[in-house]
Amino acid sequence: MAGVKDGIWKRGNNWYISVKVIGRRRVKSFGRDRKAAELALAEILKHRAVANATNDWSGLAEFTKPKTRKTFSEVAEDYLAERASLKYSTLRGYREVLKNYLLPSFGKMEISDITEEDVARFQAEVSKNVSAVRTNNIMGLLRYIMKVCLRRKLITENPTVGVRPLTEKQPDIDPLTKEELDLAISKIVPHYRPLFTCLAWTGARPNELFALRWKDIDFNRGEIRINKGRVRGSEDLPKTASSSRIIPMLSIVRIALEQLKGRGTANLDGYVFTTKNGQPIDKHLDHVWRSALRKAGLRHRPSYQLRHTFASLCLQSGVAPGWLANVLGHSTLQTTFKHYARFIKDTSRENEARMEQLLTPSQRRQSKA
Repeated sequence: MAGVKDGIWKRGNNWYISVKVIGRRRVKSFGRDRKAAELALAEILKHRAVANATNDWSGLAEFTKPKTRKTFSEVAEDYLAERASLKYSTLRGYREVLKNYLLPSFGKMEISDITEEDVARFQAEVSKNVSAVRTNNIMGLLRYIMKVCLRRKLITENPTVGVRPLTEKQPDIDPLTKEELDLAISKIVPHYRPLFTCLAWTGARPNELFALRWKDIDFNRGEIRINKGRVRGSEDLPKTASSSRIIPMLSIVRIALEQLKGRGTANLDGYVFTTKNGQPIDKHLDHVWRSALRKAGLRHRPSYQLRHTFASLCLQSGVAPGWLANVLGHSTLQTTFKHYARFIKDTSRENEARMEQLLTPSQRRQSKA
């Protein structure tokens, strides 16, 4: 930038200042705020005059250190390369977010030029086309990358800090009644009926059953071991550490699994649930579920509601929330209460009766007197 004088200029929508400090030209972005750029330039020039007289450059530390010219694309690639230990599905998800969202908007920009205004505008544009949950997931990767850049002093301020995440809508918990569930399952095509029966009566997530193998099932103990998930053709560890668990095999599940094993459908990898061609299931089967609901004359609800149905039926039957939390793979009991508290059976009278049994006959007579 030889020959360029101290001053400000505009590139695109952003204002920049340029100053020469200790023989090197330095540039800083101020977004669309021209007034802020002008005030900053005046302040820097004052500090430079003092520093030239005193040889104390501490007030201009930001401008005396080496300047990085890395683009967002470069730092994003570095970020992923340093996280090879992440789950394959997580890395794939990150790369999809970069390809479809972050790189088209920020890829060619120098990391130090990205402003809070750029980030806020990006979030607003993304939220027009996807849900708040998806928008926050996309923004999450941007926040992670910028946090690393700040820690490594590639930027002086994190432009994502002032942009608040969107408020997410609570999951739609819309379970079926026991009668609706029985009717819907009866309308599932025979090949997939064991899968949907197990979804309904284990509370397992679909991707967990898609990865289930016969070696994970212990008929003697009546247990199903959940230790992985299958999403779009790839398998990895479950969603969280608590998701690795053992699910009790209810009688309806045992019958479904025994009947399925009796079919003798061959699969080299020993998968329990397969397509009609004997291949592992790589995607949700909402089309099968949708057809069954239509035949049953029931309104549509996503097949993931089967997990919610299991939880609601358990709690309405008086099952202990702690037991249910373990079966569902929740990391804390709070998660179970957060989603399903309204389904917990009111056992106050039963609990009072139990406590009364602790009292001696004389104590009960005294309390009635």
